[in-house]
Amino acid sequence: MTTAPKTCFIIMAIGEQVHAGSIVTSADLRSRYDNLIKEAILKAYPGIDVIRADDVAVPGSISSDIVERIMSSDFVIADVTYPNPNVFYELGLRHASRIGTIIIRDRSGPMVPFDISHLRFIEYEDTTAGLRNLSVKLREYMAFVEKNQDKPDNHFLEIAKYKKHKFLDFSEETSEELEIITAFMQNPELFAVASRAGAGGEVDQMELLAAMQANPESAKQIAKIVARSNSASNQPNRQARRSAKKGR
Repeated sequence: MTTAPKTCFIIMAIGEQVHAGSIVTSADLRSRYDNLIKEAILKAYPGIDVIRADDVAVPGSISSDIVERIMSSDFVIADVTYPNPNVFYELGLRHASRIGTIIIRDRSGPMVPFDISHLRFIEYEDTTAGLRNLSVKLREYMAFVEKNQDKPDNHFLEIAKYKKHKFLDFSEETSEELEIITAFMQNPELFAVASRAGAGGEVDQMELLAAMQANPESAKQIAKIVARSNSASNQPNRQARRSAKKGR
């Protein structure tokens, strides 16, 4: 029986960044990923499946596929060189999900933000020697994670373990609910409107209509799922009414 390869998801800035008055282009960042970060990972752990966000989604979007990979990948490597909101949001999601997160940064980049400065991270240099050193350190971190599957690797999980925090269990969610959540998350506009409604915020009916018109296929999919779910939930009531009529 063939064992599925280990998986590694890369969190990093993808679009153009500005640092110390200089512009770092998306092409520069792609090159750094392809020729340094990904190469170092493959040298550290041959055969591992490595993927970056823009390989599975439109740049700038947080699709359901990205969230799933953040939650389930064996390893997540987060490059926090640039103060990018998406990077820190995705890093936070991962920290709340499971262990196996490795933080890296370019030694020549800006200082690490205070909120994560206490966490361990690997500094790298974008050179041939830097690639070799990054690979060695990644190998050490990955080996440690695999030998310590019950050891929290971030402050959030450490406190959760200490407090014996009981996380929400979504394992009993119905397939219809999961389908609806997935359909919403695949479309940022619909997801934003639904998130505000779920948080008790005001939902502009015109805004909701505009979001549905902008995403007709998803709106149609959600409508079908809701109709199917309502039909299934109303089935017992219809059967009860038929039984009552027969008993008259």
